Amino acid sequence: MSSALTDITPIAGKTYEGFTARPMTGSFGALISGVQVADAIDNAELFSQLHAAWIDYQALFFRDQELTPAQHLALGKRFGEVQTEGYAPSLDEHPGVWVQEYPDMYQGPVSDINWHADSSFRENPTRGSLLYALDVPVAAGDTVWADAYAAYEALSDSWKSFIDPLTAIHDVATKGLHSMLDSMGGGVIAMRAALPPTEQPVVATHPESGRKMLFVSELMTREIVGMTERESRAVLDFLFAHQTRPEFQCRWHWEPNSLVLWDNYATIHRGIFDFGMTHRLMHRVSFHDGWRPSA
Repeated sequence: MSSALTDITPIAGKTYEGFTARPMTGSFGALISGVQVADAIDNAELFSQLHAAWIDYQALFFRDQELTPAQHLALGKRFGEVQTEGYAPSLDEHPGVWVQEYPDMYQGPVSDINWHADSSFRENPTRGSLLYALDVPVAAGDTVWADAYAAYEALSDSWKSFIDPLTAIHDVATKGLHSMLDSMGGGVIAMRAALPPTEQPVVATHPESGRKMLFVSELMTREIVGMTERESRAVLDFLFAHQTRPEFQCRWHWEPNSLVLWDNYATIHRGIFDFGMTHRLMHRVSFHDGWRPSA
């Protein structure tokens, strides 16, 4: 019996000037070696090559990077407009360099243990992020990404025809409403006013690669427009389970001075919160480009 999965060709290694890219999985992700990403801030050719690899692989993984907060911010600005507002505080002297520190962040509405694409509830979602590890657990606290292209391409033609025209509501409070109420109280009302639900296509076309991708996630997608609650739940539960199958995943184990650059349009991700009260400190720069998801 044939399967749609047999139509997916494993990604081949590609050649770039200035660094080596080794594929991490059969469909996406590459371990980049032989380069310090900070050098791309003022080196247009190196930045162009890294950007090309990012579009090719969707997620780039680096070890042993020396990156100051100022360099981190400058690198993010090469990719897009840096987001200065987020769920984590910024460094006082470097707005836009978010500080993700645990166990401190457990005091807030931490809910990103479910699969998601960052800020998909906004009309213009986050384009991508640069996450840099400073102090991490020895054997816990991994992050996992899943390939939104491969998930769509592995669907049968019948499923593609069915979901291609659909839209869905993305809502920041889809999963975390109770924890938000517990931690924020009446502030939830102000948050909802500032971040209202947004209607997005279930299948979007990437603005740079031109490839189709599933644009739903367990944490952010509330319902399919035009369906009953039961119908919507059945469709979304199938898509959520399908898009996170092991063959679409890439899991990364953090070490100090590791860095990941990911495409937030073409992937979803989740943190693995298995490190309890162990200290974990990350710096993150996220950026956007003004794109509004479209089919």
